[in-house]
Amino acid sequence: MQTINCDVVIIGGGMVGLSLANQLIESKKFKKLVLVEKESALGLHSSGRNSGVLHAGIYYKPETLKAKVSVNGARRLKEWIKERKLSINECGKVIVPTKLELDSQLDVLKDRGEKNGAKVELWDESQLQDFFPEARTASGRAIWSPNTCVVKPKEILRELESELCVKGLEIIKNIKNLNVDMKQNLLKLSDGSKIYYGHLINCAGLNADKIAHKFNVGLKYTLLPFKGLYWKLREKSKIKVPCNLYP
Repeated sequence: MQTINCDVVIIGGGMVGLSLANQLIESKKFKKLVLVEKESALGLHSSGRNSGVLHAGIYYKPETLKAKVSVNGARRLKEWIKERKLSINECGKVIVPTKLELDSQLDVLKDRGEKNGAKVELWDESQLQDFFPEARTASGRAIWSPNTCVVKPKEILRELESELCVKGLEIIKNIKNLNVDMKQNLLKLSDGSKIYYGHLINCAGLNADKIAHKFNVGLKYTLLPFKGLYWKLREKSKIKVPCNLYP
């Protein structure tokens, strides 16, 4: 049990919360930052259970916010990972049309990718078969994205946590519930601790709606989460997958 006074408190220790904490510390505008996490470790939900794909920036419409940050963001994170010698699989990605009438979308994606600054190539069926014999294209064409890669999210989260603690971020875990006193800018944690804050940022992921409701924000809205299932090929499988394959 403790009483803490801080400039900023961040709720949620996933990728968004940690990245934001890193940027705020780097800005040198705040002296004391605290991050509150409900679990016993960071990244036990969406941040640690996703595919880990760093997308090259092909899908997003040019000049949109996603398009602007995707290419540079993936490049910066890739550099950050390599500097720390963390795991990265620079396997690339193939995109194929599953129906003949979808072939024209390859031209759309190629145009978007090039305008966004991503490397994109159009392949014919021969090129696809040489590289990825298991893949099929309904139209005889495919897109090759060489800069798409796969990383290990949990590894990144552990490294970020370690570096941020050295930089002075205080992380409080195992907080299953918290109460809010908005008049005093006060958080009352389930372990009895109190946090007085100047700014509070909600990075609670799939629990962000519940946190927002404590501040009377977004009371009409509820998050509807969904879960993806992942399959793993056996080591002895005859199917060989050299890269990501997307429809």
